[in-house]
Amino acid sequence: MLRTILLSARPSADPAHSSPPRELTLLRETKVIIVFIIAPILVLSLISFSSGRAALAQAATASQRAALARQQASQKRHNEGSLMVLGGRPGTTYFNIVHEMAAAVVGNGDLRLIPVDAPGGIESLRDLLFLRGIDLALVPENVLNYADATASFGPGLRERLTYIAELYAEEVHFLVGPDISSVEDLRGKKVAVPAEDGNAEFTTREVLRRLRIGAEIVRVAPADAIDDVQSGSVAALVLMGGKPLRLVAGLPKDGSIHLLAVPFTQALGDGYSPSSFRADDYPALIPEGQTIDAISVNAVLVTNNAAKSDESTQRVAKFVPALFSVLLELGGPERHPKWSEVNLAATLARWQRFPIAKEMLEKALRDQTASVQKDFDQFLRVNNPRGSPGRSPEERRRLFDEYLKWTRSTGAPR
Repeated sequence: MLRTILLSARPSADPAHSSPPRELTLLRETKVIIVFIIAPILVLSLISFSSGRAALAQAATASQRAALARQQASQKRHNEGSLMVLGGRPGTTYFNIVHEMAAAVVGNGDLRLIPVDAPGGIESLRDLLFLRGIDLALVPENVLNYADATASFGPGLRERLTYIAELYAEEVHFLVGPDISSVEDLRGKKVAVPAEDGNAEFTTREVLRRLRIGAEIVRVAPADAIDDVQSGSVAALVLMGGKPLRLVAGLPKDGSIHLLAVPFTQALGDGYSPSSFRADDYPALIPEGQTIDAISVNAVLVTNNAAKSDESTQRVAKFVPALFSVLLELGGPERHPKWSEVNLAATLARWQRFPIAKEMLEKALRDQTASVQKDFDQFLRVNNPRGSPGRSPEERRRLFDEYLKWTRSTGAPR
């Protein structure tokens, strides 16, 4: 019985139970085939999609690069003609001169002069040397000489700076009360300077130091300082600028304040020049026919020779011809009267001139000399009687040199 039960418990040998149906096998084979067909298609699609995105990205990047290149080119063109120049604080002659210069060169190609307010004195020179973006500066001659002599900014300043032109002279005004009759009377007293004018403060300190006069320098607004001088709480107010100064011209004619004579002496050294005030400068303060001795300091247009960049030097090289071409316009009656004093031929002793400016002035001098020579030869022909002995080359040369000096000193037409 047991054997029968065991035998009956063995698995059946029926084919239906020993292998999967044919339909199932075909289905599985079909799935495998589909997978092998679709998978490569999907892979290819993904590759194509990725390539398309990469191509789009590359196209976008190329477009961005092109736009950036155009922007940089535009920026370069804009900067190539734009210069920054240090002037002075509002109300100073330096401020007015620089702004008039900027207005005059407008329309000269893509040239643009951007005035920057400056503290004046030694600080303006410091900014020219070290401040980023500054191409030019108007600097007093006494500041240049002081910084060079004391090596305030290191050695070799004369090699690091070049000047374009010595533009004009600024007069130093000592305004005092009736009790002050000489510079010596300022010893031990308070001397006011404008709080926003570094040129006036530097010059006042230097002049008093060189004249060995000890005084207390105080910074006071000019209008308040006038009241202080009249009241006697301050001995003097020192102003620096191209005459006539509006504030000085408007002072009362009551004897409460006057211009102090400050004659030029060798003790002042380089950087100072003799000057004077007359009745036509300040009719309320100076009687007709009277002259008051004064000193002046030349304003020099300077650039950094140890260029912060080659672009700065190129910008200045573009600016120089433009400035020289508008000087006649700047000397007109609607401009500051100091423009009429500009003499480009004036040289700054022991300092180098900017190369382009030097070349242009030397060429102008050669052309002028040739023109004068032609006029001189014509003069000799007209004034030499027929049959009279001709002049020797040495005599002609001597006469021509004298004639040339005369034309330059008198401003005769040439």
